[in-house]
Amino acid sequence: MRTLAGASLVLLTTWAAVAAGCGASQRDELSSRAVDASLPPAVDAGPAFSDAQFGDPFCTAPHCSSDLHTFVECSGNVIRTCAADEGCTETGCAPACEATRIAKSSVGCEYYVVQPDVIFAAAGGCFATFVANTWTTPAKLTVEHDGKSLDASTFGYLPSGSGKNITYAPLTNGEVPPGQVAILFLSQSPSLVPGTACPASITAAVAGDTALHGTGIGRAFRITSSVPVVAYDMFPYGGGSSALTSATLLLPTSAWDTNYVAIDAWQTNPVEQSVVAITAQDDGTEITLNPKAAIAGGTGVAAAPAGAPALYSLQRGQVLQFVQPASLAGSIVSSNKPVGVWGGNTGLTIDTCCGESSHQQIPPVRALGSEYVGVRYRNRYDQYEEAPPWRLMGAVPGTTLEWDPGPPAGAPSSLSPGQVVQFRSPGPFVVKSQDADHPFYFSAHMTGAGQYDPSGKDGRGDAEFVNVVPPLEYLDSYVFFADPTYPETNLVVVRRRGSVGFDDVILDCAGPLTGWMPVGTKGRYEYTRTDLVRNNFVPQGQCDNGRREMHSKSPFGVTVWGWGSAASGAFSSTYVSYAYPAGAGAAPINGVVVSPIK
Repeated sequence: MRTLAGASLVLLTTWAAVAAGCGASQRDELSSRAVDASLPPAVDAGPAFSDAQFGDPFCTAPHCSSDLHTFVECSGNVIRTCAADEGCTETGCAPACEATRIAKSSVGCEYYVVQPDVIFAAAGGCFATFVANTWTTPAKLTVEHDGKSLDASTFGYLPSGSGKNITYAPLTNGEVPPGQVAILFLSQSPSLVPGTACPASITAAVAGDTALHGTGIGRAFRITSSVPVVAYDMFPYGGGSSALTSATLLLPTSAWDTNYVAIDAWQTNPVEQSVVAITAQDDGTEITLNPKAAIAGGTGVAAAPAGAPALYSLQRGQVLQFVQPASLAGSIVSSNKPVGVWGGNTGLTIDTCCGESSHQQIPPVRALGSEYVGVRYRNRYDQYEEAPPWRLMGAVPGTTLEWDPGPPAGAPSSLSPGQVVQFRSPGPFVVKSQDADHPFYFSAHMTGAGQYDPSGKDGRGDAEFVNVVPPLEYLDSYVFFADPTYPETNLVVVRRRGSVGFDDVILDCAGPLTGWMPVGTKGRYEYTRTDLVRNNFVPQGQCDNGRREMHSKSPFGVTVWGWGSAASGAFSSTYVSYAYPAGAGAAPINGVVVSPIK
């Protein structure tokens, strides 16, 4: 029985004579089936999972800490610490990268990075990945693209400082020291527009545009590490001197699965193209896609009518990308081998100015929650109370929703498979379905700043979307990176009541966070917001951008929001934003398999 959220790995067997009373849920791979276009999608509830397995909010047994370094009691007391080159698993200490494979979270040793497609003139801009070393020994990085090995020491850097005072030290021997963050500048085209270039002193790994534009088959970057790390990507890199930015938390291949319901970003007109991208980690990967809308097709990608399962084949490192006006949100994806799935939009616009690139790597079906907490970023302008958009997508039939403290205007009471519903609310709120067998997807958004900035001189932020992490996938510790080129950085933190109340959440630069407010009426969740920098990169107390660390005795969630401000410069410092979860679990928290065929 899974009795602790995705924050921790609950143990199956005795470990040093300490008995664990919970079992980890098992993955069930989809069996291969012939594709029959005449049959509608089917839902397989999988093995007999119960709410008790996935819905118990309290720890009842010893477990692995989120960082996998220790075996701890529910009180947080450490029972055993693994060796420097090992991590905690369900049976004891194991080689660190093997431990992450078992744990299934955003901490891992192998990642694939897909440069997003974008309209306007941002194609070929600076594409970068942040790699945070969460381990106690150096992380040796290797990078590949299109069958070629790339020397990370020539395009990897350790940043320090903030704003105009950022400096970049070369990544010696391609190794990230313990507790530090490296920026890998992966690609940049010689032909690009101002505001999308890498820092002047830096040469990217690939001198060209590595994004696939339109529907087709492209190539991803592969990054491996000798020890567990956390990774994010940013396109274009530069924040305070860039434009059209977006970012995502990356999921390591150890967290990939064979079953997804695709999602894209908010779409308001046909010029903004829906993007769904699927990446293979193994040769001979076969993907079955039941499209919600007709697939227009492209180079190497066959067209297909809506509702007719289509079969595609990929080799290791290849990207199957769909870019088209008709949204593919709600399309069902299954594969014979684990894949990674991304969703986005080539020119996300929400309300008024301006358009942004947008992309998120999305969780598999079995990591979708049946309960979420909606808390937005702080107001960007003190005089305006914001009510940004939220977006839900159903996965299975008969999903009914309960809202606490009550449904916001326009919020749905139910969801059908693949149904996408958008509404607006200042929040905060809790939304949940009837049980773990009815998971759904949930995302948060930032609007364009034009409606708050009629003069066009102080556009604080721009359109963005980000996955909301379900509480059962919260972690109890995070090492993350706040982009030092953004003058405004706001952390949204949500904590869940434990068996003895709410535990302190510690931010390394601020100590225990304060200002907690209840979410809903049932007393299960609280939230707070805290800033790292404001205005013209002004540090808040001892806090600043860069590497940050947070921890608690109980699981909690963190979303990082960054945006521009006129206080820091000209237009390229405004109308920009990014957001990503600081980290997340990706372990199975439901037993649902959504099949593209019956």
